[in-house]
Amino acid sequence: MNKRDYLVKTFSRTKRKDYENYILTAIWHKLDNMNLKPVSQQYVKRPNGTHALMDLYFPQLHIGIEVDEAYHQDNQKADKLRMDDIISAVNEESITDFECFRIDATKSIEEINDRVNEIVGVINEKASKTTLNWRTYEEELQQLKQQKYLSIFDDIAFMDIKDIANTVFGKNSKRYQRSYFRVKDNMWLWCPKLSVTVNGDTRSVAAGWLNFLADDWSFIDESHQEEAIVEERKENYMEEVDVGRKRAVFAKYKDNLGNNRYRFVGVFKILGISRKVSVVLDIYGWLIKWRL
Repeated sequence: MNKRDYLVKTFSRTKRKDYENYILTAIWHKLDNMNLKPVSQQYVKRPNGTHALMDLYFPQLHIGIEVDEAYHQDNQKADKLRMDDIISAVNEESITDFECFRIDATKSIEEINDRVNEIVGVINEKASKTTLNWRTYEEELQQLKQQKYLSIFDDIAFMDIKDIANTVFGKNSKRYQRSYFRVKDNMWLWCPKLSVTVNGDTRSVAAGWLNFLADDWSFIDESHQEEAIVEERKENYMEEVDVGRKRAVFAKYKDNLGNNRYRFVGVFKILGISRKVSVVLDIYGWLIKWRL
């Protein structure tokens, strides 16, 4: 996606929120910097375990903006996060210079514009001290190859399973049709579709499979709506336990523009099969090394 299409789609997400749209587009146009990459509707994971919505985020500068409209002030906690939001959230603890600015949309137009100008000044000052580079997806993959490891804190989302296998595990494939396969030694790549919770009920989005990731990413519960299917695979699961097989897990989700992406959420190992005929995978590591 080129910059023009990306920017149009990013800011069109606020078109049904009049005050938010006015404020965010005012900030963007006053910045007038095409090397800055804006992200709309970005969730951030706070140190206390909660999540907050940043209406606009600049990942190159680690600066977020939250617009408080009258409706939002009364209903900030009303909506439950989708699993997609949790997976794509920025981890505030992993960013030492993270800043978030709030704008009260219920103020007068003069006060709003003063606040907009204040924030634009802060962004411009930080941008002047930062080497800005709006990299293409291909450039992001190439940069990753030069690193020593991939961490859950790295700000990269893969478009395709082959990109994970080729970039992280040194494969050379044009396509992978499976979402679970061995990539090296005793390491297997797993790219699950995570379950969604609607009105308290967990629903499958993967042909009956229920893949639940804990909010803190410490474990994954893998089961199926038909317990017999898990029973049929019990022998394979126990073999996985016996050999100490590890799964590098890249969860599938939709990004803030609605595109399918895969994000690294950790390396997991099976603890065993629970009484309710589900497989529990415990966190084994937060990064994948490929260079000493």
